[in-house]
Amino acid sequence: MENSDRLADKILQEELRKLNVHLPKARRGLKELLTEESPSVLTVDGKKIVMNPDELRELAKALPEQALERVRLPLVMLRRTELGPGSYVLLGDKMEEFVLSRVLGIFDGGYEDFKREWESTKVFYKPEVSELLRRFHSLVVIGFGMPGDLAR
Repeated sequence: MENSDRLADKILQEELRKLNVHLPKARRGLKELLTEESPSVLTVDGKKIVMNPDELRELAKALPEQALERVRLPLVMLRRTELGPGSYVLLGDKMEEFVLSRVLGIFDGGYEDFKREWESTKVFYKPEVSELLRRFHSLVVIGFGMPGDLAR
């Protein structure tokens, strides 16, 4: 039984990998992208994600200076069905969760307060992700995540 579970997990991992070939191969810093005329990153399957310079500037204006160095784009929102309907997590670090929470109006304090208040991974929900896509369409990519136990 355990071998068949492992095989099913491997098959699921491979299918998710295929579903996520549109995700960025590597994300790039906001500050660096702001200096480029045609900011873009490559996807896993070798295509380009082109980012709108106006959206980059709008995002930069909404952030504290310390975040400009640390935020990497595009923002990758992973759909996590095991966390409930319409649940997403941000593929990134605590600073990026903080930035996203500030931009969406979910959190109004400073970074240190955010770290204390949100010790575990922040879950974002469909209305928040929809708002993010509405405002920063070219800076966000949606992917499919795996339950924590299978992600290894």
